[in-house]
Order: sequence, then C-alpha cells, then structure tokens
Amino acid sequence: MTAKVKLITTIKNRLEHFQKTFPFMVSQYGVDYELWIVDYHSNDNFQNYLTEQIEFRKSDAFSPNLKRIVCIELNEDKKFSLKKARNMAVSYCDEGDILAFTDVDVFVGMDYLNHWVPKVIAGESFVVTRWKETKASASRRIEPEINYGNYLVSSKDFINVKGMEESFAWWGGDDDDIFHRLKLAGLQEINPYNAQEAKQFSIIHGDACRFDLLEDSSRHDSAELFKKIYSNLDRLQSIDSDHLNQEYSSSISKKSVRYER
Repeated sequence: MTAKVKLITTIKNRLEHFQKTFPFMVSQYGVDYELWIVDYHSNDNFQNYLTEQIEFRKSDAFSPNLKRIVCIELNEDKKFSLKKARNMAVSYCDEGDILAFTDVDVFVGMDYLNHWVPKVIAGESFVVTRWKETKASASRRIEPEINYGNYLVSSKDFINVKGMEESFAWWGGDDDDIFHRLKLAGLQEINPYNAQEAKQFSIIHGDACRFDLLEDSSRHDSAELFKKIYSNLDRLQSIDSDHLNQEYSSSISKKSVRYER
C-alpha cells in the first residue's frame, strides 16, 4: 500500500501568516497528499476564513494532487504548544503515513513534497531543513529565512520515539530534541545541500508572534538545554505523551474533513 503523505501545519491566532502561506500549501504538485491543519483554538476568525478560502479556491486553485483538507480543532482555549499540537495531529494519523511538518509562517515551494517525500524511508531516514550536524554545537540554519523546524518523517518512526517532548513548554529546543532521538533510533538525517534545495522559506517576524501565546513565554538557556538534549541516550521522550494518545486527543479535539477531491 502506498503511504499517505500529510502536510501538517499548526495555528493559533496567526491568521495574518496563514493568509499568505495557505495558497502554497494547497499547490503541491507531483505527489498525492492531504493538508492537515491543527487549529489550537484560534480567536481571530480563522475557521470562517478557512471555510471561505476553500470554497473560493477549490475549483481551479487547488493542485490536482491535493486529495483532502482535514482540520483538527482544540475544544478549549488553551495556551499554545507546538509539541502537543503536532503530537495531537499524529494521533489521528495511520502508521504508514509520511508526515511533513511545516510552520504556518513558511512558504513551501510547489515541488517541496515531490522533492523530499521520496527521501523519507520508514526505519531508515528522515528529512530536516538545516545544515548537516557535525557535533552538538554545530546545528544551525542554512539561511535566516530557511525554516529550521520543518521536517519530514514516517509516522511509524515518529510514534516509535513517542513523538515530540511535551515537557518543553518554552520556545526552542523541541525540534533538536526529536531529531536527536530519531537518530538514536537508528535513522539517518537527510539535509538540503543549500538554501535553494530546501525549497521553502519563512516570513521573517519578531519574537512576539512566537512567545505571546505559549504555555511558557520564556526562552530556555541554550547551553543548558543542548547539554540536556545531547546527553540523553534514550530514543523515547521523558514522559508519555498524552496528545499522541488517540483516546485523549479525541476527548479534547475534533477532526473534520473540510475538502475532499
């Protein structure tokens, strides 16, 4: 059976960014895929906008490869957690899926999925859009506008390491942590050769967008955090993920299909 590709983005009160990047999310060409959106209880008219845009664009502005748009809505208005939002999305996925995580402020090129999905092999490899890591202190962006947290991985491997570390309530380090644990599980990290091959770039913005709605609005001490991450020899996150559990996720959120070809 061919793996389903799911482009997954998360949002809470970032409508201004979604308005700019949504047309690129629905324009992927060359590989069949679904767009999954986790709405962490936005309060900026996001749901109405999404409904209007799907209706407006579906007849001639959606890629023929876009098969479904799925929305997962958090039932309660809670502080945002990227880790919990991504884990919650995966709880609704199937084991054979390929997951392509992208931030809501990222423009993905039309061939982003077509280029990177074939490089993701369950049990063997995952894709990260950063420079190849040579030592713990060397992980860095390719360019300031190339998103560091975009990555592609099989759902089987994501679940095998118990997903993203939900105890990281602050901003920063969560992506490095799961990349490290995926490699502890024996996977090879695949990276772009340069900014052009990354096939995506971000809207540059201030930290207020990142911090204001987080569970913990602080930024962790980088040296201390990376020491903790890279000294870990266990592929599993430190606590069991509530949001990776389907029974829990379905009790605090609802899933709806908003478009289907």
